[in-house]
Amino acid sequence: MGPSSLFSLQSTPLCFSSSISKLSAAATTRAEGRPLNVPLIAPFTIASSRLDRVENVAIRVELANGCVGWGESPILPHVTAEDQPTALSKAAEACLFLKQSSGKTLGLVLSEINGILPGHSFASVRAGIEMALIDAVAHSIGVPLWRLFGGFSNAITTDITIPIVSPTEAAELASKYRVQGFKTLKLKVGKNLNADIQVLQAIRTVHPDCLFILDANEGYSSEEAIHVLEKLHEMEVTPILFEQPVHRNDWKGLGHVSDVARNKYGVSVAADESCRV
Repeated sequence: MGPSSLFSLQSTPLCFSSSISKLSAAATTRAEGRPLNVPLIAPFTIASSRLDRVENVAIRVELANGCVGWGESPILPHVTAEDQPTALSKAAEACLFLKQSSGKTLGLVLSEINGILPGHSFASVRAGIEMALIDAVAHSIGVPLWRLFGGFSNAITTDITIPIVSPTEAAELASKYRVQGFKTLKLKVGKNLNADIQVLQAIRTVHPDCLFILDANEGYSSEEAIHVLEKLHEMEVTPILFEQPVHRNDWKGLGHVSDVARNKYGVSVAADESCRV
């Protein structure tokens, strides 16, 4: 959950102004961060790294009325800035603040958490704390999160990610996901241009009707990113999104790829690693 989500939450007609406008009515009595170390079923490779396990931080918040909320801070140091020890330390600091914050409005607490865990340096920990706190408050008033955030349905449609693997492995995964009903595949690219194109062709063979999201995780030069779009155009494939095609600091290259992608191929380009405060 990012700042834009929280802004929407605090701007909804609920405004947390009735039964939960004051946290003193259900003050935080317990709050803690815990290591969340989980081995992956299979390695997850992207252009910038390979993961065999996740080493995240779980956040647990318990209100005085017994309602519990959970959050998670994903830790990927070259992206999130925090490593796990830093995240645990900052989570402990924020949790101590929560236990001392009775009588404050939820909006004020969230604002002060933003001060304790500012900017990009602690964004992942901040998100975990916010998730846990809002989850606990939602349980306290008996409103599911999807409704609290203004949703009109209790179901969503999502994509599924295929990491950087061989063309054969990618085709096997695409076939499995097709059977499971996934119509949009997010494909990790950016490590090897020619191999990426081969993977795209292999997936297209076994799942010809799927939609693609490409995520290069900073792996391409601007010329390589445009070349991928050219090859996809030859395959009559138009990605619905091209995520972080170039290095996070290559603003000129990002702008160039965005212009070509939009004007020549009708493809939107999204910044990810480039988005930081």
